[in-house]
Amino acid sequence: SRASSEKLMGDVMCIVSKAIFEKLAGKKPELGTVLGMERYVTANKALSPLGDGGKLYLVTVRPPNEALWLVGVLENPEFDRNEWSVEAPCTTPITDISSLRKKIKFTSGKGISAAAGSLGMSLQTPRELTAGDVALIDELLPGNAPAHEGNGFPEPPDAIPANTGEREVGDALVQAVIDEPYIDVARQVFADAMQARNDPRGEFVVLELALAGPLAIRKRDQMKARRDELFAEHKDAWFPTTLEFRTRGGFVHAVTGTFAALAKSPLFANQPIVEATITKVEVTKLAKAPWLRHLHHLILRGSIGGAKGFAQLVASPNTQQLTALNVTMTNLDSDAIKGLKAYLPALRSLVLTGNSLGAEGIAALIAWPHFAAIETLYLSKCGLTTAEVAKLLSKPLPNLLKLTLADNQIDNTIGKVLAAAASNVPKLEQLELAGNKKLDATAVKELGAAKLPAIRRIDLRKTRVRLDDIAALPLFRAGA
Repeated sequence: SRASSEKLMGDVMCIVSKAIFEKLAGKKPELGTVLGMERYVTANKALSPLGDGGKLYLVTVRPPNEALWLVGVLENPEFDRNEWSVEAPCTTPITDISSLRKKIKFTSGKGISAAAGSLGMSLQTPRELTAGDVALIDELLPGNAPAHEGNGFPEPPDAIPANTGEREVGDALVQAVIDEPYIDVARQVFADAMQARNDPRGEFVVLELALAGPLAIRKRDQMKARRDELFAEHKDAWFPTTLEFRTRGGFVHAVTGTFAALAKSPLFANQPIVEATITKVEVTKLAKAPWLRHLHHLILRGSIGGAKGFAQLVASPNTQQLTALNVTMTNLDSDAIKGLKAYLPALRSLVLTGNSLGAEGIAALIAWPHFAAIETLYLSKCGLTTAEVAKLLSKPLPNLLKLTLADNQIDNTIGKVLAAAASNVPKLEQLELAGNKKLDATAVKELGAAKLPAIRRIDLRKTRVRLDDIAALPLFRAGA
């Protein structure tokens, strides 16, 4: 029985955005239609009660009076780290459950409490249903609902008027985007709400999301022109800052500025910023900055206090989520690299260009416990010899896709080094050797014989290799 299994499983309600719903049901959806839903794409931990079985109730909010529609029920869905899905499409018809808005309580006991125009926002976070909630919803499935003139379903007695533009609506929707900056569903929900209020920000979000995908050339030009027009007209209101910034999906994605300017900026409070380029770094203050924990890509320019400053930064609890760190020309040495210890477990891209590492720096790098997870590694202008590159590649790098070794002290024996290490770099696609003045036609021959399994491009510009030396080898790039 459900009562005996309630502790082992849970039922959860999740919202389907207007954009996704209309892709499935069309612009004029009808109650009673069976959409045959079979998956819900999310990795949100709030759905964990489904892990031991249960039902996923999928709802959407419909204009103009914020009707709450049940659009699918996935029974005992399975999770694959990206989505929850069932083997066969569900047969649940679209059902109006607006009459339950004041009756559903959720396990939190807070129920559905939403100001006018904010119902979609209030349901943005998945919520676990009680057994009583489930019974109420199930009772409204076909066969139990009274008829109503026009659509066959009851008009909700507590219909909500159109949104009047309360500021808290935008705040909560923005927070949902900040919480999941790489999940575009939250942005789509925000856009739906803004467009329902005739706010041009909604159109801006829709345009940027569309421009990130495949489009015909003419359509792209038209949409970009409209996007640029909206940005020029509203940027000061939407993004009030003197900082240099980039947007993605209608929100600020990356910022550039001095630490002092970033520390004073209000953008981190209302934008899903995941990348920052910082100049005039104040490492002690930066390591303690609460907004640092939201970043995934950190670029530092200028001195960061040498080995001591680097150690302080990488040891900060606020940097452990970083996936990319760029410390080009920040006066680091081998002692600084030793400061990595076991920190930065999520790092996948590391840029150390322009820092003097030498043999000790390479030894410290390969001793870092998370070295094997690196996908992109920039070691240009680090004073490396071929022997030090051999040491670098002596350990397996199963995920390495790109390696830059430009402007070092590498000679023609690099081909033999790579041949010996080929099994350690099974995914290496791009190798940058530009600016290594000792390389000539002999290097081309040796590199061609290295048989790197995934290599697509080897850059030999600004070396002694001539264009004629690589004319028949499409992988190689040489010349000025």
